[in-house]
Amino acid sequence: MYRVSLLWSVLLLLSACVVVQEGGTKNEKASKINVQLGIGYYHRGNLESANEKLIKALDQDPKSSQAHHAYAVLQNRFQDKEKTEYHFRKSIDYDGGNSEALSNFGAFLCSDGRYMEAEKMFLQAIENPLYRTPEVAYTSAAVCILKEGDEQRAKAKAYLKKALAIGSHYRPALINMAEIEFTEKDTVLTKVYLDRYHSVGEASERSLWLSIQNELAMGNSEKAAEYAETLKTNFPHSTEYENWQALQND
Repeated sequence: MYRVSLLWSVLLLLSACVVVQEGGTKNEKASKINVQLGIGYYHRGNLESANEKLIKALDQDPKSSQAHHAYAVLQNRFQDKEKTEYHFRKSIDYDGGNSEALSNFGAFLCSDGRYMEAEKMFLQAIENPLYRTPEVAYTSAAVCILKEGDEQRAKAKAYLKKALAIGSHYRPALINMAEIEFTEKDTVLTKVYLDRYHSVGEASERSLWLSIQNELAMGNSEKAAEYAETLKTNFPHSTEYENWQALQND
Protein backbone atom coordinates (compact mmCIF):
# COMPACT_ATOMS: atom_id res chain seq x y z
CA MET A 1 0.00 0.00 0.00
CA TYR A 2 2.77 2.43 0.87
CA ARG A 3 4.55 4.17 -1.97
CA VAL A 4 7.88 5.92 -2.03
CA SER A 5 7.62 9.23 -3.83
CA LEU A 6 11.13 9.19 -5.09
CA LEU A 7 12.11 12.55 -4.10
CA TRP A 8 14.42 13.40 -6.85
CA SER A 9 12.53 16.54 -6.07
CA VAL A 10 12.56 16.46 -9.63
CA LEU A 11 15.24 17.18 -8.64
CA LEU A 12 15.52 19.74 -5.98
CA LEU A 13 18.53 20.67 -7.99
CA LEU A 14 16.97 24.05 -8.27
CA SER A 15 19.12 26.54 -10.09
CA ALA A 16 18.67 28.82 -7.10
CA CYS A 17 20.85 26.41 -5.17
CA VAL A 18 23.77 27.10 -7.50
CA VAL A 19 23.88 30.88 -7.44
CA VAL A 20 27.13 32.31 -8.72
CA GLN A 21 28.20 34.59 -5.89
CA GLU A 22 31.03 37.04 -5.42
CA GLY A 23 34.30 35.45 -4.41
CA GLY A 24 35.77 32.14 -5.42
CA THR A 25 38.25 31.36 -8.10
CA LYS A 26 37.61 31.75 -11.79
CA ASN A 27 37.30 27.98 -12.13
CA GLU A 28 34.83 27.74 -9.23
CA LYS A 29 32.61 30.38 -10.81
CA ALA A 30 32.81 28.67 -14.19
CA SER A 31 31.93 25.35 -12.55
CA LYS A 32 28.79 26.84 -10.99
CA ILE A 33 27.70 28.20 -14.35
CA ASN A 34 28.19 24.79 -15.95
CA VAL A 35 26.21 23.13 -13.16
CA GLN A 36 23.34 25.53 -13.88
CA LEU A 37 23.58 24.77 -17.60
CA GLY A 38 23.73 21.03 -16.92
CA ILE A 39 20.63 21.18 -14.72
CA GLY A 40 18.81 23.14 -17.40
CA TYR A 41 19.67 20.55 -20.04
CA TYR A 42 18.63 17.77 -17.64
CA HIS A 43 15.18 19.27 -17.12
CA ARG A 44 14.74 19.70 -20.87
CA GLY A 45 15.62 16.05 -21.43
CA ASN A 46 18.89 16.75 -23.23
CA LEU A 47 20.94 14.29 -21.20
CA GLU A 48 23.94 14.24 -23.50
CA SER A 49 24.48 17.98 -23.15
CA ALA A 50 23.77 17.76 -19.41
CA ASN A 51 26.47 15.13 -19.11
CA GLU A 52 28.93 17.28 -21.06
CA LYS A 53 28.33 20.36 -18.90
CA LEU A 54 28.45 18.52 -15.61
CA ILE A 55 31.69 16.72 -16.47
CA LYS A 56 33.15 20.11 -17.33
CA ALA A 57 31.89 21.50 -14.02
CA LEU A 58 33.62 18.69 -12.14
CA ASP A 59 36.84 19.24 -14.05
CA GLN A 60 36.74 22.94 -13.16
CA ASP A 61 35.94 22.36 -9.48
CA PRO A 62 36.42 18.74 -8.35
CA LYS A 63 35.30 19.67 -4.82
CA SER A 64 31.97 21.21 -5.84
CA SER A 65 29.21 19.57 -3.82
CA GLN A 66 26.56 20.84 -6.25
CA ALA A 67 28.41 19.49 -9.29
CA HIS A 68 28.73 16.04 -7.70
CA HIS A 69 25.07 16.16 -6.65
CA ALA A 70 23.86 17.04 -10.12
CA TYR A 71 26.12 14.44 -11.71
CA ALA A 72 24.87 11.78 -9.26
CA VAL A 73 21.29 12.50 -10.29
CA LEU A 74 22.23 12.27 -13.95
CA GLN A 75 24.00 8.96 -13.40
CA ASN A 76 20.91 7.66 -11.65
CA ARG A 77 18.96 8.55 -14.78
CA PHE A 78 21.52 6.53 -16.74
CA GLN A 79 20.98 3.69 -14.22
CA ASP A 80 24.64 3.55 -13.27
CA LYS A 81 24.29 2.71 -9.59
CA GLU A 82 28.00 2.67 -8.84
CA LYS A 83 28.63 6.15 -10.22
CA THR A 84 25.42 7.46 -8.68
CA GLU A 85 26.44 6.40 -5.18
CA TYR A 86 30.03 7.56 -5.63
CA HIS A 87 29.05 11.09 -6.62
CA PHE A 88 26.35 11.38 -3.96
CA ARG A 89 28.94 10.49 -1.34
CA LYS A 90 31.39 12.98 -2.81
CA SER A 91 28.71 15.68 -2.73
CA ILE A 92 28.06 15.04 0.94
CA ASP A 93 31.77 14.74 1.79
CA TYR A 94 32.37 18.20 0.37
CA ASP A 95 29.27 19.75 1.97
CA GLY A 96 27.63 17.87 4.82
CA GLY A 97 24.92 20.52 4.89
CA ASN A 98 23.74 19.91 1.33
CA SER A 99 20.28 18.78 2.37
CA GLU A 100 19.00 18.34 -1.18
CA ALA A 101 21.86 15.94 -1.89
CA LEU A 102 21.25 14.09 1.38
CA SER A 103 17.52 13.76 0.65
CA ASN A 104 18.08 12.60 -2.92
CA PHE A 105 20.77 10.16 -1.78
CA GLY A 106 18.25 8.83 0.72
CA ALA A 107 15.78 8.30 -2.09
CA PHE A 108 18.42 6.44 -4.08
CA LEU A 109 19.29 4.20 -1.13
CA CYS A 110 15.63 3.50 -0.46
CA SER A 111 15.05 2.47 -4.08
CA ASP A 112 18.03 0.11 -3.64
CA GLY A 113 16.40 -1.54 -0.62
CA ARG A 114 18.81 0.00 1.90
CA TYR A 115 16.10 1.39 4.10
CA MET A 116 17.95 2.12 7.32
CA GLU A 117 20.80 3.84 5.46
CA ALA A 118 18.20 5.88 3.61
CA GLU A 119 16.51 6.89 6.86
CA LYS A 120 19.81 8.23 8.18
CA MET A 121 20.27 10.37 5.08
CA PHE A 122 16.78 11.85 5.34
CA LEU A 123 17.26 12.67 9.02
CA GLN A 124 20.67 14.18 8.35
CA ALA A 125 19.08 16.42 5.74
CA ILE A 126 16.58 17.66 8.33
CA GLU A 127 19.36 18.59 10.77
CA ASN A 128 20.24 21.56 8.57
CA PRO A 129 18.16 24.49 9.93
CA LEU A 130 18.31 26.15 6.51
CA TYR A 131 16.73 23.16 4.71
CA ARG A 132 13.65 24.53 3.00
CA THR A 133 11.51 21.38 2.78
CA PRO A 134 12.01 19.19 5.89
CA GLU A 135 8.46 17.89 5.50
CA VAL A 136 9.60 16.17 2.30
CA ALA A 137 12.46 14.38 4.07
CA TYR A 138 10.28 13.36 7.03
CA THR A 139 7.68 11.91 4.65
CA SER A 140 10.35 10.15 2.61
CA ALA A 141 11.83 8.62 5.75
CA ALA A 142 8.40 7.41 6.85
CA VAL A 143 7.47 5.82 3.54
CA CYS A 144 10.89 4.27 3.15
CA ILE A 145 11.05 2.56 6.54
CA LEU A 146 7.52 1.21 6.05
CA LYS A 147 8.96 -0.90 3.27
CA GLU A 148 10.82 -2.82 5.98
CA GLY A 149 7.54 -3.97 7.48
CA ASP A 150 4.69 -3.07 9.78
CA GLU A 151 6.97 -3.09 12.81
CA GLN A 152 8.15 0.32 11.62
CA ARG A 153 4.65 1.78 11.51
CA ALA A 154 4.80 3.66 14.82
CA LYS A 155 8.04 5.38 13.87
CA ALA A 156 6.67 6.16 10.41
CA LYS A 157 3.59 7.78 11.94
CA ALA A 158 5.80 9.91 14.15
CA TYR A 159 7.73 11.13 11.11
CA LEU A 160 4.53 11.90 9.21
CA LYS A 161 3.14 13.87 12.13
CA LYS A 162 6.34 15.92 12.18
CA ALA A 163 5.97 16.50 8.45
CA LEU A 164 2.41 17.72 8.91
CA ALA A 165 3.40 19.92 11.85
CA ILE A 166 5.70 21.71 9.41
CA GLY A 167 3.48 21.61 6.34
CA SER A 168 -0.11 20.89 7.33
CA HIS A 169 -1.21 20.70 3.68
CA TYR A 170 1.64 18.50 2.45
CA ARG A 171 -0.34 15.98 0.43
CA PRO A 172 2.11 13.04 0.37
CA ALA A 173 2.14 13.07 4.18
CA LEU A 174 -1.67 13.28 4.33
CA ILE A 175 -2.29 10.35 1.98
CA ASN A 176 0.28 8.18 3.72
CA MET A 177 -1.22 8.95 7.13
CA ALA A 178 -4.63 8.04 5.74
CA GLU A 179 -3.29 4.71 4.51
CA ILE A 180 -1.69 3.93 7.85
CA GLU A 181 -4.87 4.76 9.76
CA PHE A 182 -6.87 2.57 7.37
CA THR A 183 -4.42 -0.29 7.93
CA GLU A 184 -4.96 0.19 11.65
CA LYS A 185 -8.74 0.11 11.09
CA ASP A 186 -9.31 3.66 12.31
CA THR A 187 -11.88 4.68 9.72
CA VAL A 188 -12.63 8.01 11.37
CA LEU A 189 -9.03 9.24 11.23
CA THR A 190 -8.65 7.80 7.74
CA LYS A 191 -11.53 9.98 6.62
CA VAL A 192 -10.08 13.02 8.39
CA TYR A 193 -6.80 12.72 6.51
CA LEU A 194 -8.51 11.97 3.22
CA ASP A 195 -10.78 14.99 3.59
CA ARG A 196 -7.75 17.18 4.27
CA TYR A 197 -5.98 15.68 1.25
CA HIS A 198 -8.96 16.42 -1.01
CA SER A 199 -9.40 19.92 0.41
CA VAL A 200 -6.00 21.08 -0.83
CA GLY A 201 -5.88 19.46 -4.27
CA GLU A 202 -7.48 17.18 -6.81
CA ALA A 203 -8.44 13.64 -5.89
CA SER A 204 -6.11 10.96 -7.22
CA GLU A 205 -6.90 7.39 -8.16
CA ARG A 206 -5.05 6.39 -5.00
CA SER A 207 -7.12 8.65 -2.73
CA LEU A 208 -10.41 7.71 -4.39
CA TRP A 209 -9.80 3.99 -4.03
CA LEU A 210 -8.84 4.42 -0.39
CA SER A 211 -11.97 6.56 0.13
CA ILE A 212 -14.12 3.81 -1.41
CA GLN A 213 -12.63 1.16 0.86
CA ASN A 214 -12.95 3.36 3.93
CA GLU A 215 -16.58 4.29 3.25
CA LEU A 216 -17.45 0.62 2.73
CA ALA A 217 -15.71 -0.22 6.03
CA MET A 218 -17.87 2.47 7.67
CA GLY A 219 -21.00 1.03 6.09
CA ASN A 220 -21.54 4.00 3.78
CA SER A 221 -22.18 2.21 0.50
CA GLU A 222 -23.82 5.23 -1.17
CA LYS A 223 -20.83 7.46 -0.43
CA ALA A 224 -18.50 4.73 -1.64
CA ALA A 225 -20.48 4.59 -4.90
CA GLU A 226 -20.04 8.36 -5.34
CA TYR A 227 -16.28 8.02 -5.03
CA ALA A 228 -16.40 5.08 -7.42
CA GLU A 229 -18.24 7.16 -10.01
CA THR A 230 -15.55 9.85 -9.75
CA LEU A 231 -12.89 7.18 -10.10
CA LYS A 232 -14.62 5.84 -13.22
CA THR A 233 -14.95 9.32 -14.74
CA ASN A 234 -11.43 10.54 -14.02
CA PHE A 235 -9.36 7.35 -14.04
CA PRO A 236 -11.26 4.72 -16.07
CA HIS A 237 -8.09 2.82 -17.03
CA SER A 238 -6.48 2.80 -13.60
CA THR A 239 -5.65 -0.26 -11.55
CA GLU A 240 -7.77 1.24 -8.79
CA TYR A 241 -10.86 1.27 -11.00
CA GLU A 242 -10.14 -2.32 -12.00
CA ASN A 243 -10.01 -3.15 -8.28
CA TRP A 244 -13.42 -1.53 -7.81
CA GLN A 245 -14.87 -3.51 -10.72
CA ALA A 246 -13.44 -6.74 -9.31
CA LEU A 247 -14.99 -5.91 -5.95
CA GLN A 248 -18.36 -5.44 -7.63
CA ASN A 249 -18.08 -8.85 -9.26
CA ASP A 250 -17.28 -10.72 -6.04
